[in-house]
Amino acid sequence: MKLSFRGISYNHDPMTLKPTNTEFEGTYRGIHWKNNPCTSSRHGHGLKPMTYRGIHYLQN
Repeated sequence: MKLSFRGISYNHDPMTLKPTNTEFEGTYRGIHWKNNPCTSSRHGHGLKPMTYRGIHYLQN
């Protein structure tokens, strides 16, 4: 892809990443945890109603 910034042209070839089915796990402050980065995203689910100084809003 050919791009330009402030009059200088350059080629940009974006890197493609293939997802792996690897689980990450470890211990943090004595608690064991696991994470699988290939699981579905949770964005938009579980919105919590919150209040800050009388203003109500939703947060993930």
